[in-house]
Amino acid sequence: MKIISGALEIREFGLWDADQVAAFLAAEDRTALPPSSPEVVGDVDEWLAERVHQKRLDGQGVNLAIVEQASGEIVGSIGLRDVDWEAGRSEVGYGVRADRRGRGYATEAAGAVGRWALTSGGMRRVQLRARVDNVASLRVAEKAGFQREGTLRMADWDDGEAHDLAVFSMIATDLETAQVAR
Repeated sequence: MKIISGALEIREFGLWDADQVAAFLAAEDRTALPPSSPEVVGDVDEWLAERVHQKRLDGQGVNLAIVEQASGEIVGSIGLRDVDWEAGRSEVGYGVRADRRGRGYATEAAGAVGRWALTSGGMRRVQLRARVDNVASLRVAEKAGFQREGTLRMADWDDGEAHDLAVFSMIATDLETAQVAR
């Protein structure tokens, strides 16, 4: 799977990414990697060869690299998780390297993956949840074309505290409305 959107290539991780993934782990910067990424550099090759693809192979989602086309650098990761094929529903999650934030990469990737999931990906609904105190993620969701639906009160637990989550969604009719507006 590969999506070209703006200045980004959004694609599956592969063995060709070993040096970049190892560098992130060596620098203890996991912000550009999905939650399933390895803990240590020695596990990078196995993860890239097998484990990163397991979610897709099991029909549970996909982990994708967000790559800056001009430089070939991985600037983040994005994925679909919690896939329910019968309901046609999944959730998008993403992370962008701290030194690449503020450039619109998360917005571009979230919108592109949401649109792909609703067209080629077989989904009817893609949702996104973000902590209500994470203003940057709230803006990403809105700018990417997701519609805010409400708040899940005290639904997230982080650092010994409960936090509210904003819930956003994108459905096929949102794409049709966006086309008409152009």
